[in-house]
Amino acid sequence: MRHIGSTLTALGAAGLLALAVPSSALAANGFLVIDGVRHDSPQGCFEVTHLSTVFNVTDIPALVHNVPGCAGTFVQVIPPGLAVQVPGTHSVFMGEPAADLLPPA
Repeated sequence: MRHIGSTLTALGAAGLLALAVPSSALAANGFLVIDGVRHDSPQGCFEVTHLSTVFNVTDIPALVHNVPGCAGTFVQVIPPGLAVQVPGTHSVFMGEPAADLLPPA
């Protein structure tokens, strides 16, 4: 009976680890600066409510959408290491789809 309990514990721990690892892979390494506000390891959608400078200091491109909520297709790509002026009522997405835009290593 103790063997079954330890096996279930090990399987449960492995399941939690499997769930934790992919989510951390979605965040970019580095930071994103929007109008002087730094966002470490950015992940997901960031709203740009007025004309703002967006500085991408990460290892993946940032995708600029021309609508709030990162809806629809992106209209501009901010490569790693570059700063771009983004008009208001836009949004910036950081995550896995943007990583697909990187050139092959």
